[in-house]
Amino acid sequence: MDAQSDAQLGLPGIDLGPDGTGGRRRFPVGAGRGFVAIVAAAVGTLLASMLIAIAFLAAGVDKVGDNHVFLLVATLAQDLIFVGVAYAITVEGGDVSPAVFGFRRFGRSAWGTMALAFGAYWLLSLVYGAVFAPPCDKLPDDLGIHDSAILAVLAGVFVVGIAPLAEEFFFRGFLFQSLRQSWGVWIAAPVSGLIFGAAHFDPSKLVPLAILGTALAYVFHRTRSLWPCILLHALNNTIAFIVLLSGTSC
Repeated sequence: MDAQSDAQLGLPGIDLGPDGTGGRRRFPVGAGRGFVAIVAAAVGTLLASMLIAIAFLAAGVDKVGDNHVFLLVATLAQDLIFVGVAYAITVEGGDVSPAVFGFRRFGRSAWGTMALAFGAYWLLSLVYGAVFAPPCDKLPDDLGIHDSAILAVLAGVFVVGIAPLAEEFFFRGFLFQSLRQSWGVWIAAPVSGLIFGAAHFDPSKLVPLAILGTALAYVFHRTRSLWPCILLHALNNTIAFIVLLSGTSC
């Protein structure tokens, strides 16, 4: 999109460069910094999980790994660390604003892109599920949705609200853009999608999540906004959460 089409759609214009030409603003960091962020976030998550586990053990919790509250707190800490690392590394590359990460309004044409990408993801996921029959997602169960109404509400807020926002910020707003900056969209989209799937540490979900991550990268690239990705991610998680909460799939 050029600056004129942005204005016609009611989108915020692309920031002007120092020469006032109105050229497309480049993402501040490339693929190298993107992979540094992955390593830094992984190490930070490990250290944070250890500290949280020590705190729970000190509070008298025996089996920390089976404790729903611990898993909820540790998972929340992981998302916050990924967001913090992405922001810190991007700031090192230059001035940033929410729009740099994709927090921009989007035009009405984005809904068609969203429908196409989400439909393709569900179709491919259904085919994959029919062929390989992967096990159900156990994260909501691990968070205690069937053990306590309070935990179910907290898990729902996390799965539907917090996780989509944090994960889209890192994997599409930061990682995909950093890879695209160095490699172009056709390599960056599937690679960032594969990393997104691998980051969930569940081999049985790697392929469906990689497909979802690639589809969301496509949506981000086409709409230039992170909000459609967040909405689709939240919709997908909502559907999965409701199915698991009802107990009809596993």
